[in-house]
Amino acid sequence: MTTRVLGIGATLIDELYFTTTVLVPHSSNPAQKTTHIGGVIHNIMYHLALLGAKPGLITAIGNDAEGQNIKAHFDQIQIDHNGVLQVDASTGKYVSILDEMGNLFVAVCEDNCGKHLTVAYLESQLTYMKSFDLLIIDTNLETDVIQWLIHFANVNQKLLIIEPVSVTKARKLSAIDLTGVYMITPNEEELEALGGGVEASQEEQIAALLRRGVTHLWLRQGAHGSTLFTNTSHFSLGVPTITIADTTGAGDAALAGWVFGFLNQADSSTCLQLGHSLALHILQQKGAVDPKLDTATLQHLKKKYYHDK
Repeated sequence: MTTRVLGIGATLIDELYFTTTVLVPHSSNPAQKTTHIGGVIHNIMYHLALLGAKPGLITAIGNDAEGQNIKAHFDQIQIDHNGVLQVDASTGKYVSILDEMGNLFVAVCEDNCGKHLTVAYLESQLTYMKSFDLLIIDTNLETDVIQWLIHFANVNQKLLIIEPVSVTKARKLSAIDLTGVYMITPNEEELEALGGGVEASQEEQIAALLRRGVTHLWLRQGAHGSTLFTNTSHFSLGVPTITIADTTGAGDAALAGWVFGFLNQADSSTCLQLGHSLALHILQQKGAVDPKLDTATLQHLKKKYYHDK
């Protein structure tokens, strides 16, 4: 595992409220709360650190108690945080309401730190960024920053993966130049937001993204599994039926599992199996990351769900 991975995006405090009865809209609902360090890029990098990848991270956090706790957390889990920016603002927060089945009902996010990850700041980190081979970014970043990072990856021959995060944030990608992006990872709702529009068929939406210069499109299809598309082929993989405890972070886990396989030169089928296996594991627990994860556990999960194919 010699390829170095750098994540660029949001680190947040996640507050998850699990309703304990059937959720009633427009009314007060009893719930249980859990709190974790989260954010899409943090979750992906955390999984990769647990799997031995020793990733780096560029993110913005507050110069408050929560920000200090996050920096100590980075040290503990061995994420290189030389590019982490601390600013005079409250550390960002993600708050979600989940129904009694663990499915997301609604979520909100406030992050006054992320806007400080500007092009100017990234330019100050060029030497650090050039020491990595694979960049993973999320759409919590501003549109001009995403475009600059695509250009940076192309000029410096870095692989770039974009995680769309949400329907609203995926719209940032609808009008920018995606030429050279190695992979983008939308679910079916995010795919519509990426520029094809609801009037286009799913096949037309996928073709449009590939024409815009994306090399791989990994479409997440929930209980139907996922499909990896290129201009010349596609490969689908199903998932077994499970009981879901919490949907938070499943997509982050899937990408981390896929990247782990990619770093170990696994083929496309194995990468998808590893991604699905880690996502299935996370869906059955509360919280976006399993801190007990290691490579042996992930291989056991793959054998469990895909019979060691």
